[in-house]
Amino acid sequence: MLMKAELNGVEDTVLYDSGSSSAAVVFYNDENKPKGMKFYKIPLMGAEKKTKVRATFIPVTIKHNMYVCELFGNALLMEPNHCCDKEATINRYNILGFKAFGIGSHAIDFTRNQLYPVSRSQIDSTEYLPVKCKFENDVLFVYPTINGVEYECIFDTGNGLGILIQDAQRVQDRSETDLLYEGSYGKAIGGATEIQHFVIDPKTTVGFAGHEETIPVMYMEKNLAYNNMGLQYIRRFDWIIDDYSNKVYAKPHVGEATDLSQTRYALTTDNGTLRIVTRRIDGNEVFRVGDQIVSVNGEEVNEENLCHYLDLLTENKDWTGFDIKVK
Repeated sequence: MLMKAELNGVEDTVLYDSGSSSAAVVFYNDENKPKGMKFYKIPLMGAEKKTKVRATFIPVTIKHNMYVCELFGNALLMEPNHCCDKEATINRYNILGFKAFGIGSHAIDFTRNQLYPVSRSQIDSTEYLPVKCKFENDVLFVYPTINGVEYECIFDTGNGLGILIQDAQRVQDRSETDLLYEGSYGKAIGGATEIQHFVIDPKTTVGFAGHEETIPVMYMEKNLAYNNMGLQYIRRFDWIIDDYSNKVYAKPHVGEATDLSQTRYALTTDNGTLRIVTRRIDGNEVFRVGDQIVSVNGEEVNEENLCHYLDLLTENKDWTGFDIKVK
């Protein structure tokens, strides 16, 4: 969910990530600033080495179409791991977290693709329905029902998926229609976490804000801090978030659900190589998570064509027509 904003005097496209409790996350590639940063190392799936991360707190001045505010945010200095523009990685954009919008009420209007301030009198006169929610530690939780059972989910516009639930038992006790995957959709900063199994139930009954429909729902074994309502489901509604009264209102804005079941392999360009980080397990798979693709149709994958083959293999879910060599 991208928008224009100004951070510390620099106007740029930023990611609105309501799942981040920080006011802002500002990425740096200059070793000389800011000072006083601490080093961390994050293991990335398929990477040959750990990613170095240096982090500290900094004061940030935020200007966007609703407010001007001065708060504290996180500054991160990272080694670049991805070289292709099309690969959606968190360090492509500076982030505005949920705390940046916690000083007033705002509407997220997917019908008109707008985000704007809302007064309390406007909230009372809308057609939006109030929904069950909880505000805790600068994080918003909402409560969809999945097959009639209520789940507490973080409201996370920074996650491009839909409904994501941690339930190891559900992964182990799969139904005949479930789709089994190996890999990870859980992202650390700049890459993926350790390999695990998860399933997608392609036809799950999900209810929220007086609206019920059948959509795919993903279940993960572990490493999920909170059950998650991501952007793929969030954008099926228009929203008003009233931070003064700690209330949330939603109105269905129904569109086509993305068919997650079509995903067979997910790729990354960590450390200048093309690697598989997710695979569908259905008895016909040839490749494994962690495999490095070294050639396609006899042509070596190198720095010059890396992004071309990332795009080509991502857009073509069926790889049977390609001669792909891995190591």
